[in-house]
Amino acid sequence: MTSSTPRIAIIGAGIAGMRAAKALLKCGADAEAVIFGDEAHRTYNRPGLTKKRYEASDSAKAALAQELAVAGVDDHGLTWRLGTRVEKVDLRKKVLRLSDGEIHAYDSLVIATGVRPRISLHAGGQCDRHSHRSLRGLDDAHYVHERLQKSSSVTIVGAGFVACEMATLAKEYGCDVVMLETRRVGPFQSILGKTVALTLKQWIVQNGVSFLTGEAAQKEMCKQADHGDLDKRERNISRSPADGEKSRSLLIEAIGSVPNTEWLEGNSLDLSDGVCVDEHMRVVDADGVFAAGDIARYPDPWQRGKFTRMEFWKNAINTGDIAGKGAAAHLGHDIDISRIAYFPHMATEMFGLRIQIAGSPAAADSTEIVCGDLNQPDRGVIVQYARNGRPIGACYLDTGAHLNSTYISLLKTLKQRQS
Repeated sequence: MTSSTPRIAIIGAGIAGMRAAKALLKCGADAEAVIFGDEAHRTYNRPGLTKKRYEASDSAKAALAQELAVAGVDDHGLTWRLGTRVEKVDLRKKVLRLSDGEIHAYDSLVIATGVRPRISLHAGGQCDRHSHRSLRGLDDAHYVHERLQKSSSVTIVGAGFVACEMATLAKEYGCDVVMLETRRVGPFQSILGKTVALTLKQWIVQNGVSFLTGEAAQKEMCKQADHGDLDKRERNISRSPADGEKSRSLLIEAIGSVPNTEWLEGNSLDLSDGVCVDEHMRVVDADGVFAAGDIARYPDPWQRGKFTRMEFWKNAINTGDIAGKGAAAHLGHDIDISRIAYFPHMATEMFGLRIQIAGSPAAADSTEIVCGDLNQPDRGVIVQYARNGRPIGACYLDTGAHLNSTYISLLKTLKQRQS
């Protein structure tokens, strides 16, 4: 760069990118923070896309954007380049090639491009029976909410966080809901195990959803679809329902995600699962480059020798803060560089049942019911997860706060044992 003011390019306008930019400026860095986003919107609360109903109106999209807005997006120290996709980066020359043909030079880079939904349908976003959609951004959410308000039925493929929240939302809109899970017996099986997954499946069924698994689910899958990883972004572009779509019922695909790393190819980076970074969010073998949010794969602070990549809001906030401080230090500012060390804790809710997950239950080899009964999750049940006899995670199901003090106490003990 020939300019006297360093330029920090932040690729991704989600919460991780914005937090990185804010952390950089908070350190007193005399730098231009430029945030690139391929959506037309500044940072918003992405988890809120599936949390509640929104009334139909002529200004529904604007109302949705306003309600999910995140504080700090109007900071005058930030420069936004929205609706601008970064097509390629040359880390050696420190230049970006943008979708409008512009070449943008930078001094330091923060990668926060996150993930996109995994898509299974081969062509056109629709089959003979369904209009296929996924839900990742504001435009997706506006389309889906609009369709749910007008549809009598919806099919949801998958049984993860987005799928379960969408099933709850669709029932609130008055839709008949069918969930299809071809690989597992119920929700969150890969995280919480088969026994808890069966409990969650039964809860969903009790709340009026038809939940099909295995061969029964496979028979209901669309003929034109397979479960490969098709990465074409244009297949997931949302639009208002056309006349031809109104005769087809809505099918929402929520079968996982794919890290947005294609624009980084050709730079000798480890892109096997997101972007590999160290505990300070520094991209391995790339000077002055940092990564944050869903795309960052970092050393797991709770499993020595393992790497992890987390896709939830608090992770994006924490890793964004660390990446921003790291970028400031790279510019020569004398600050303490943070390292990733937080205790994983996430929560969701479906049909009034709050599900809280802490630690690393997916790595467990045994489980124990601490208190409660899985046959009555509405009254509260706590499951502890262990590996080689050592507690490493916990799950709490409840419709209220019947066992809240017990769960908090368990988390404190778990954190102490892990530290």
